[in-house]
Amino acid sequence: MIHDIHIQAILDASHDGIIAVDRDSIIIGVNKNAMEILGLPGNIVGQKITRYIPNSDMLRILATGKKEIGDIATILNRQIIINRLPIVVDGEIVGAVSTFKEITDIQKMEMRIRKQSMESGLEAKFRLEDIVGESPAIREAKEWAETFARTDATVLIQGETGTGKELFAQGIHLSSQRATGPFIPVNCAALPGNLLESELFGYEEGAFTGARKGGKPGLFELAHGGTLFLDEIGEMSIPIQALLLRILQEKKVRRISGERIVPVDVRIIAATNRDLERLVEEKQFRSDLYFRLNVLTLELPALRERIEDIPQLVASIIGEIKERENKRHLKVEEAVFHVLKQYDWPGNVRELRNVVERMVLLCKNEALSKEDTAFFAKKLYQRQSDRDQEEREAEVIRKVLAETKGNKGEAAKILGMDRSTLWRKMKRYERL
Repeated sequence: MIHDIHIQAILDASHDGIIAVDRDSIIIGVNKNAMEILGLPGNIVGQKITRYIPNSDMLRILATGKKEIGDIATILNRQIIINRLPIVVDGEIVGAVSTFKEITDIQKMEMRIRKQSMESGLEAKFRLEDIVGESPAIREAKEWAETFARTDATVLIQGETGTGKELFAQGIHLSSQRATGPFIPVNCAALPGNLLESELFGYEEGAFTGARKGGKPGLFELAHGGTLFLDEIGEMSIPIQALLLRILQEKKVRRISGERIVPVDVRIIAATNRDLERLVEEKQFRSDLYFRLNVLTLELPALRERIEDIPQLVASIIGEIKERENKRHLKVEEAVFHVLKQYDWPGNVRELRNVVERMVLLCKNEALSKEDTAFFAKKLYQRQSDRDQEEREAEVIRKVLAETKGNKGEAAKILGMDRSTLWRKMKRYERL
């Protein structure tokens, strides 16, 4: 059994200063480093913290319940970095704890950047348990994600558009030791090469026309101590891939037109809906970067592979719409689920969300019924028609490949298409 004397010894063994208060702002724990850094006397446990620190920031934590990470303050001519967190038990704030230590000039710069990023809202919000679904496929994905979160290795998330790659990235971050650090997402497909370079690596003043006065830190610097989520990494240009590889190897970044090398401690989670192995074969993606990223791979299931999750997903989506639009809660008749389960959802959960939102916004009754899916019937029919055509084409391709004994070049000539088109169709028809 651990006694108070043991707890105090554990607190005193920490290199950080630690001070904790209860809900009434009475000090319930303090270690030697805290007393030395803050200039506090002994025997203060059991007394109000305001007696020694009249305007203590701990009172704000007790009132708001919000954590404050990376605050910088000067106390007794020392610059210290402070983390303040609420103590929550069964959903109730029962106290607050503050940890702090002196910082060097480099740490000072790094923590200022981190604080700016946290204030900008660069925090993950979705935990793995928030991801909706109980099918075996989604449960397995969440279990693997939880396992990957316990490491600090790079993770590559693969899945079709709309399968929730960023939700899983956020969940991994929040289940990791970096949970209190920033989570910074960047869509590699949304930015042209030169802009992506300046966003990732930052630039110094005067680096190019229109460069911000004083320069700008890159996302690697902002993500220091946290996670950088590189979405759609398959769209990244070869030159940027080379720069990214160097940072992953050296764990250092240099801004555009800069001379100073900045050490960075960043975990990379990358995501793609493209076949990176094929891109490597086609010389569109660096093989060395692929192997660096592909340390831990998380395959996300398509919605058609977890069709039994549709009722739960629909209920979740309706709940979100109700809260956002201040709408009444709608029941859903079983016939609606029957229709939705017939579709193969090429856009996955994102497409399902669009369909459900339209049904809810147009519904005039107390429950969603089959009549509310009428607009969807045409889409369902067209998709089934397209699928039948794909199955016929897939069968032709299989027969030609059998005749040519797997020779893709010869098969492509017979089929009247180039080799890359044949390869793409083969990958698409694998599930047919």
